[in-house]
Amino acid sequence: MAGLVRNTIDRVTPRSIIALASDMCVDLILRGDVRPRFGQAEQLLSDYQIEIGGSANIFACQTAKLGLATALWGRVGADAFGTLLTERLGAAGVDISRVLVDRQLKTGLGVALSDGEDRGILTYQGSINALGPDDLPEHPAQVCQHWHVSSYYLLGRLRPAWPAFFARARQEGVSLSLDPNWDPAERWDGVMDLLPFLNLIFVNEAELMAISGADQLVAAATELARKGPTVVVKRGVRGAMAVRGSDVTELAPGLLRPVPDLVDSIGAGDNFAAGFLAAWLDRRSLNACLAHGHACAEASLRAPGGIAGQITTSQALKDRVPDDQIA
Repeated sequence: MAGLVRNTIDRVTPRSIIALASDMCVDLILRGDVRPRFGQAEQLLSDYQIEIGGSANIFACQTAKLGLATALWGRVGADAFGTLLTERLGAAGVDISRVLVDRQLKTGLGVALSDGEDRGILTYQGSINALGPDDLPEHPAQVCQHWHVSSYYLLGRLRPAWPAFFARARQEGVSLSLDPNWDPAERWDGVMDLLPFLNLIFVNEAELMAISGADQLVAAATELARKGPTVVVKRGVRGAMAVRGSDVTELAPGLLRPVPDLVDSIGAGDNFAAGFLAAWLDRRSLNACLAHGHACAEASLRAPGGIAGQITTSQALKDRVPDDQIA
């Protein structure tokens, strides 16, 4: 443990509702003329922002703001970006007592070139992939009710550990969800083997097709659902759907409204997953879960980055999703 320092916060939650391993990084978000032109061309940007990055961090901030005790496992560098991350995560209500400061690391950095609904991302891994199997809790049930995995492919050192960890978690009564995100190597291996352990898997359409090998949306989702989990497909402007067994539930069309004041889509998928899971843990219907996820995603579209537009209380979420829309 040489060179490692444990963070301290005022509130340490011995057993949280949700826990997850974090792809610790900061996002530098650039806006304006963001499509690079080489040949020493200088381009002027309209704005930039430095914000909490990492799918796990965005997800954790949203669940914490919805009132769910949420704890992160992770490492940051002993640098300004690491300090920014821990301060802002703590301020959002996330339990960071298991986040270690590692003097041998640089904190991860994602440079997001934001162009409305689309973006390109340049990533320096650093602390993103710093956690190893020995960092995971031996008994998941002692630390949480539900364990969520974001950025499965970026957390490469943990990938060999997940099958045994998931099996132990399920034996101890801990529910599990996975949001694999994009595979930079585009091999898409490993996820199918984890499906029997999972209660939920969150994927967008491109990820679903790549993981399943299928070329038709419902068939691909049904193929994954046959392995055990409820498959939740994030479809952007086309909404979302959930497949449980052979039953397909789609987001109510009345909830699909244009977002004329859209700023960017950074973190929208992570916020969707957080809102969906909050409703799922409250034993709501799949209709309700989809509606709550959509409300969280839509709110995040109206502010820069994945954090600033997050819904801040469960009551605010209920106000956005009246009961007559989620029956």
